[in-house]
Amino acid sequence: MVRLLKTPSDIAPAPRLIESLYIGTCKCSKPIQRGEQIWYDPLTKKVECYTCGRTSQANAQSGLSLVADIDEAQALIDRINNLLHLPERSSKADAEIAALTKKLKRLAKTDKNALKYLRTGKDGNAFIVRYTGVCRKCRTTVEKGEAAVYINNAIICSKCGTA
Repeated sequence: MVRLLKTPSDIAPAPRLIESLYIGTCKCSKPIQRGEQIWYDPLTKKVECYTCGRTSQANAQSGLSLVADIDEAQALIDRINNLLHLPERSSKADAEIAALTKKLKRLAKTDKNALKYLRTGKDGNAFIVRYTGVCRKCRTTVEKGEAAVYINNAIICSKCGTA
């Protein structure tokens, strides 16, 4: 039996022209009165006055608008997940996963999203070191504040990783 995976849609819902139900303010600081024609973006759930909305629509049609802001850690996580779900992974894909994981480990020092993703792995728990310790594999000192992996009661530095 073949199981078909449902892929996410790459097409974002387009902003639409509606009649304002409430009083508000546009991003250009123009007041929006009840009953006026405004542009509503269902993706961001924001409204724009008629003039700003027409400009945004023109930019979107020419491919100039950004659908959504994605931070660097989330982009890395998405790429890793896409590569992990390939039906047949090549050595090139495995090398890219390793490189992206190293970048993600570096980001784990400052980005909670990256740290949370690394903690959910089955190879061990990633964490930020609170006390100076020694890596079990390479015997280098792991300083306070560095990212490391905790496997079987052992600290592994981010350079050694889980390999």
